[in-house]
Amino acid sequence: MNNPKLVQQKNDIDTLFGQIISFAGDPYVKSLLTYYLCVRVSGFVENCVRIVLADYSTPRTQDHVRTFVEVKLKRFPNPTFDQICKAIADFNDQWNRDFKTRIPAPVRASLRSINVNRNQIAHGGTSTITIGQLQKYYQDAIFLIEELEGTCQ
Repeated sequence: MNNPKLVQQKNDIDTLFGQIISFAGDPYVKSLLTYYLCVRVSGFVENCVRIVLADYSTPRTQDHVRTFVEVKLKRFPNPTFDQICKAIADFNDQWNRDFKTRIPAPVRASLRSINVNRNQIAHGGTSTITIGQLQKYYQDAIFLIEELEGTCQ
C-alpha cells in the first residue's frame, strides 16, 4: 500500500484486530467489537478504492477533470467487485480486464461477505461473523486493494 492515508487506516485496523483477538472478556462484547470492526473494514475498502482511483487522476488532469473524478467517486459506499470493475473500466477498459483476471473467486467472495455483514450490522440485523472470518476477509481485501494500486499506474 502506497498512500500514507491508507497506510495509517490499515495500521489502525490492524491494531484493532490485535486488541479484539486478544480480548478475554464477555464473548457477547467481543462479537459487538467484531461488528464494529467489520464496519470499519468496509469503510476502509470504500476509502481505498476512492483514494486509489482519485490519486491516479490527480497529477494527470486539469482541475475541472480532477473535480469531476472526485465528485464521481465521493459516493462509493460498500463497493462490490462489479462496482469496482466498472469504476476501473471508466478509466481504462484494459485495466479492468487485467484486474478481473488477477482477482480470484475467493477474494471476490470475501469482499461480498464484508458487504453483506456490514449491511446486516448497519441496518440493525444480526451477523454470525467471527473475528477469524473477518480477519481472512480483511486479508483478501488488502490483496484486492494492492492489485488495484498496481492496476492504476
